[in-house]
Amino acid sequence: MIYIFHGDNQFDSRQALNKLLEQYTQYDQLKTDSKNVDLDRVNLFLQSSSLFAEKKVLIIENFFSTNKSILDKLIKVVKNSNDIDLIIWQDKALNATQLKTFPQSKVQLFALSNKLFGCLNAVRPKNLNGFIPLYKEVLKMGLYDLFLYLIKGNLRRQLTTYSKFDQTKVKNSYLQLIELDYQNKSGQLSIPKEIALERIVMNLIK
Repeated sequence: MIYIFHGDNQFDSRQALNKLLEQYTQYDQLKTDSKNVDLDRVNLFLQSSSLFAEKKVLIIENFFSTNKSILDKLIKVVKNSNDIDLIIWQDKALNATQLKTFPQSKVQLFALSNKLFGCLNAVRPKNLNGFIPLYKEVLKMGLYDLFLYLIKGNLRRQLTTYSKFDQTKVKNSYLQLIELDYQNKSGQLSIPKEIALERIVMNLIK
């Protein structure tokens, strides 16, 4: 069986992936990603016999982002392998051509709502009036956890690439988000998590 999880909603797709992997605890597993995939290693895993399990599962993150010369060989190897389950997790939506690579696969698309996209895009300097109403809409939709996950990822990327914000503010806000997440999960947060997150983003924007 081949499973494909894709789409911009990485939070939910990750959760779905992890839930599926719970069913594979008794399988031989090889997990890799587009940056570290080793064709020889994959070949060896697929072709070698197992002493402890009858079945194998190959998990590849961002499969379709692999260098094309390697990807073509990888697709051929996987298609020629019998009694192997393949799980693909992609951090963005795949196009129709990519999905046709494995026409018999079970595909799940995880797309972000337009309001969530709008809220993320509203996190820019001096845009409090644009951010606040969109943030409240995101909360009404029950997307706090997803918004926190995405904005952490955005700020983390901005630490190493271009940012409209001062780098010191980006770093401080990113560290505050990590601390917020920790305090919330450990029961140490003294105010509602939604208010705490709003304050961090507001301090970054203003």
